Amino acid sequence: MSRKHHQFDIDLTFTLLFNFHSEMHNQPPNWDDYRVFAAIVAEGSLSAAARRLGLSQPTMGRRLQALETAIGAKLLDRVTGAYVLTPRGAELLPLVEQLVEAGQAIERARPDLAETATGLVRVAAGPWNSRFLARRLPALLADMPGIQVELLSGGVFADLSRREADIAIRNRRPGEGRLVRRALPEPSYALFASRGYVAANPAALTSGRFHDCRWISLDESQAHLASVTWIERHLQRSAHIRCSSSANILDAILGGGGIGIAPCWIGAEEPDLVQLGAPLEDMETDGLWLVVHEDLRNRPRVRLAADRLAALFQRNRNLLQPEGAG
Repeated sequence: MSRKHHQFDIDLTFTLLFNFHSEMHNQPPNWDDYRVFAAIVAEGSLSAAARRLGLSQPTMGRRLQALETAIGAKLLDRVTGAYVLTPRGAELLPLVEQLVEAGQAIERARPDLAETATGLVRVAAGPWNSRFLARRLPALLADMPGIQVELLSGGVFADLSRREADIAIRNRRPGEGRLVRRALPEPSYALFASRGYVAANPAALTSGRFHDCRWISLDESQAHLASVTWIERHLQRSAHIRCSSSANILDAILGGGGIGIAPCWIGAEEPDLVQLGAPLEDMETDGLWLVVHEDLRNRPRVRLAADRLAALFQRNRNLLQPEGAG
């Protein structure tokens, strides 16, 4: 969409909202109250919407009531514990959604009005990849004077459209929304155990590991992940030790708890780990991707950070994909 057409859509939205309000009441609403209304509709409850916006439930309730007073009509009804749209609320919602989307675009653009590559860049990554980046941040920052990095680690993808992060490193190919992706060298994975565990359990070095050794994996809430499905497929039972995070898995392996799956680069940097065979070629993965929102791709600070991050992964290709990987 051209800038001219986008501006026309925003102007039209504001005009329609003004006309909608003028039909109903004289007191103008607070624009933030429209955002509260949209969040309640999206989440279905005050509590969930309050968490989404970082506000208290009483504040959410007051703002909804203030909007309804300003509009002069009931917008939401509470039915069996959930909020549902009234006919007037359903009429207003499409206009509010356009307004909220425009506000999000403005918020994404706000830090990048400067022409120089300076400021904070927030990078979201899964536990293993954030660990990989954290160990290399000093060199990365030295290559980006004027840039600060906030590293966000978690098992749930950050929502780039809501600006939960500027850049995401994802182990799943993005296919939705206005997202721009760049392929990165995907880390190879292998089986690991501590030197002490292997010395006490030599079966770990043979196919007998599936019957005679303890195994470590993620918990049931992450049963869909490739490492968990690989272990269950080969072990044909659940692991003996289940953890909520990959950091706990690594600690459990190093502590002699048993055999677990980890990236090959971890084995190269942890002298007490023993890699049990070649990288796993039959573990179903979906690549590694650097992802940014289309609105931010050409912002100086984001473009610089994305280029440096991609270069960092490329420089470490041999570490991420050691010889013998598929």
